[in-house]
Parts: sequence; C-alpha cells; structure tokens
Amino acid sequence: MMSFYIVYVSFFWVILANKLTTTSSEFNPYPCMYSARTDAYRTFLNKHVRRDAPKTLDQNQWQAFIENIRTCGRPIQSFIPFAKKQRVDNVCSPSGGKTYAGNQCVSKQKFTFTTVLVNNNCVVYRVFKEKKYLLLACDEIQGYCRPVHFQPNPNNVGPDNNKPDCKTPYYQNQAQLILAF
Repeated sequence: MMSFYIVYVSFFWVILANKLTTTSSEFNPYPCMYSARTDAYRTFLNKHVRRDAPKTLDQNQWQAFIENIRTCGRPIQSFIPFAKKQRVDNVCSPSGGKTYAGNQCVSKQKFTFTTVLVNNNCVVYRVFKEKKYLLLACDEIQGYCRPVHFQPNPNNVGPDNNKPDCKTPYYQNQAQLILAF
C-alpha cells in the first residue's frame, strides 16, 4: 500500500511540474498540451486566417492590406482563406493532423494559401499561391487544441502515417483524470 502511495504522489508531482513548466515555457514538447497563453489562438488567426485578406494576387491590394494591418516587420507572411478556418483548426485534431515534431502537427491534406513577401521598406514585392501541407504548432487553449503558430514548410513535408494523430498526449489525459478525483 505504501509503494502505491509513493508512486501516486510521485506521478502527481511530475504532472504538476509539467503543468507549471508548460505555462512558462514558450513551446510545449507535444501537441495539444496546456498553454496559459490564452491569446495565442486569436493571434494566430489575426496573422494567418483573416476574413479581410485579399482574395487576389494583385500586389497593390496586398500592399494596402499589409500597411493597414501594420505587419511590415514580417518579411514572409502567409494567409489561408477564411473559408478554410475549420479545416485549419482540424489540423490540431485526429481528423486533420499527424504529430510532427515538438508541439507541431502536419496536416493530412495540402492547403492552398497566399504568401506575401515584404522588404525592409514595407514594400510588397511578391505575392504567390502555394499548395502545401501545413505545419502548425498546436496548444490547448481554454480546453481546446488550437493552432498557435504557422511554421514554414519549404520542403513540403507531409504526414507520416507511422506517427500518432494530433491530439492531447496520453499522459496529460491521465493527469486530468487523476486530478479530477
């Protein structure tokens, strides 16, 4: 009985330590782990999935848009059509993504999105469409696994069917179960 108690207490402290370190570190070691950065999902959407983004490749429209949203300091900017928001969210779930590395998930399907290149003088000098697998960092934000960072995928790495689906890690589920008692 005593050994069970020691194992139980040790497990509880490991989980508690993990929860405390993931709230203060910038990146979680696995997708869908708790994050205290409650604005991270909203920030991701503001940077990459905007209703007001141009639906054209016209550089003048993108120039006005980039100036309006004040993102001149980002030399490479990628925008996914707002109509695909649910598919983007699904990358952080078993239905849409596979684990990749760290807290990143790779989409099971390719996405078409617009990439905008901006120089140091805030001049849009190239706008083009890409069709690639998405690499997204996924964290648990207010009870939901959500994308929090768009990672470039220059080699168009796709999902590895030998890796698990993107979801809350097993031991985190166990910790939530134990903490419920």
